[in-house]
Amino acid sequence: MRTFFVFLLTFLFVNITFSQNFQELSNYDFKAIKSYKTEQDKVLECANYLFNNPMTKDELNRLTAIQYIMKWMEGTPAYTFEIGDKAMELSKGNSDLLGLYLAAMTKVVLEHEGKPLSNDAIYKKAETILVDYCTNSENKIKPSKKIKKLIKKQKKT
Repeated sequence: MRTFFVFLLTFLFVNITFSQNFQELSNYDFKAIKSYKTEQDKVLECANYLFNNPMTKDELNRLTAIQYIMKWMEGTPAYTFEIGDKAMELSKGNSDLLGLYLAAMTKVVLEHEGKPLSNDAIYKKAETILVDYCTNSENKIKPSKKIKKLIKKQKKT
């Protein structure tokens, strides 16, 4: 019994220590231009967290991650993000889908750093990430009509 109790405490400690917690990011302020560059790894970690976990997992962490990404997107001097009609049609008024689309755009540019991409290329890659996420029913997100069409088209090929 004592061994089980020690094992349980160890498991809980490891789980708490290694689980992602973005709460410290909620108050982060990008004060200097260089902070946008130094925070890129954390921004990418937030984007990856969003796409590696279902919508229902730790909603506060998800919200904090999206807000942090949006702050970074608004101020980074290294990238310009175009959110046009295609992106709005993709999310169709769903703030969860729009937040994920913004995270996908960020993920695309940070993973292709040093390789300039056109706005169309960024859109297509971000669209693919979002559609793939919505395809997995375990992620528990309702796709827009546009995403449903893209999922259907994807299944035919």
